[in-house]
This record gives sequence, structure tokens and C-alpha cells, in this order.
Amino acid sequence: MSITPPPKRKGATDQAPSLNIASERKMEEVINRGSTAVASRLSSEKDQPTVKNFNVRIMSDRLNVVNSLRDLRPKKPLSPKPGISLQDWVLEAIEEKIKREQKSLS
Repeated sequence: MSITPPPKRKGATDQAPSLNIASERKMEEVINRGSTAVASRLSSEKDQPTVKNFNVRIMSDRLNVVNSLRDLRPKKPLSPKPGISLQDWVLEAIEEKIKREQKSLS
């Protein structure tokens, strides 16, 4: 059994149709302009605060105190985990400190 290429379609050409330069420029403008959804998303991202990561070094005795305070928080029923994560506890402490500082400086 021999393998032959599929038959060629009538009217098909090997060359791509040539577009005039004006229509190519218009297409490039549309492509480079982008969509309104992308532009609105980018502008709304500028308004929102971003999350920044950093490491904290803490003495083990201080961390033990924090963990014991976390254990005093109410837990979910039947859960062995503390009621609040370490990260959330630290963020709460930072917020409390900011409020105290702003109150004392006002």
C-alpha cells in the first residue's frame, strides 16, 4: 500500500495574501493598545496594597510565651491546633502597636 499526499485544493495558493500597509498599521495599533479589561485591572492593582515578606528573628523564650498565649485563644471544636496562627498573632500585635503609637503621637 503506497502513501500519497492529500489532494491539493483548487484555488489554494502557497503565498499568504498580502495586506496593505495601512491595514497592517491598524492591526498593530489594536494589538499594542491592549484591552480595556487589562488596563482597568492594572490601574486597580496600583491602588491596592501589596503583600511584602520578611523574616523575623525572635528569641526562643519569647516565642514560647507567644505560643502559650496562642494556646489560650478559643479553638475550633475537636481541633488540636491553636485558635490563631503565629502569623495572624504577629499581625495583630503589629496592628495594636501601630494604634498605640498613633494615639500617643496625636
